[in-house]
Amino acid sequence: MDLRLLRFFVAIIDHGGVTRAAEALYVAQPSVSQALRTLEQRLGVSLFERVGRGLRLTDAGRELEVRARSVLAEVEEARARVDRVAHLGAGRLTVAAASTLAIHPLGPWVKHLLDAHPGLQVHVSEPESVAAVLAEITDGAAEIGLVELPVHKASLATVELAREELVIAAGPGLAAGLPDPLPRALVRDLPSGALARAPGPRTASERTMAEVLGESRIRSAQRRLLWDLVAQDVLVTFVSRAVAERLLPAAELRSLDPPVFRRIGLAHRPERLTPAAQALLEIALPPRTRRPRRGAPPATSTGDPTPDRP
Repeated sequence: MDLRLLRFFVAIIDHGGVTRAAEALYVAQPSVSQALRTLEQRLGVSLFERVGRGLRLTDAGRELEVRARSVLAEVEEARARVDRVAHLGAGRLTVAAASTLAIHPLGPWVKHLLDAHPGLQVHVSEPESVAAVLAEITDGAAEIGLVELPVHKASLATVELAREELVIAAGPGLAAGLPDPLPRALVRDLPSGALARAPGPRTASERTMAEVLGESRIRSAQRRLLWDLVAQDVLVTFVSRAVAERLLPAAELRSLDPPVFRRIGLAHRPERLTPAAQALLEIALPPRTRRPRRGAPPATSTGDPTPDRP
């Protein structure tokens, strides 16, 4: 039984006959009559009986009317819900973000997205490693992931979005007398702390930090503990400049010489992004590379060995 037959059936009831139903539906009267005959044949019952020049529902017709109206209402509700998702009036976007990327740059991008589309829901997970982020995308737990590039996973596509400077954050006491920029060779003489690493390959910036810091005095899975120890002049640590400026107002920041940068990108399965994910991508992309939201994402890759310095 197709929806067209049910619509014609309900129209006959609402408009009091085949002729008026055809006029209301803007179709020829024979089309409505044939639809009614087809519906009765498929059900094996008569749905109307003639009373004078009019039609009256049979018992079977009255039973079908209740079900038909319910089905058509559910179809319209489904269509309306899909339309709201397609036009970003509703829907949910699940994002996985590694390390401090959930704070910056993802935080401002999500705010922009929700300001523009308040009906959306955004769920953000923070896996402990890039490999875990990629696993969530591959398994379908997240649609997109924010990671440090390059990503060497042929089954996923990536889009480069931004480049962040990594700096040394220090309290006033440890920062006293430190030049800016700070030669890398001097960092090993400072007491340092680093985030405890999850198992798996190191990112480009993690390899650079290990080389520059040497043996860290403290390793912690809690970044806020490290930041508190920085504020208390116990140690120095590597951090994104943007994150430090937002969350470590008392710390003094030193660029490295030569400087250290990390490349931030979005990873996703190669199929077309949902409207919500595409909208977030358009917000995140530098203005000169943005494309209309309904178009395909910008050129993607599975990794690029660009170094971590300019």
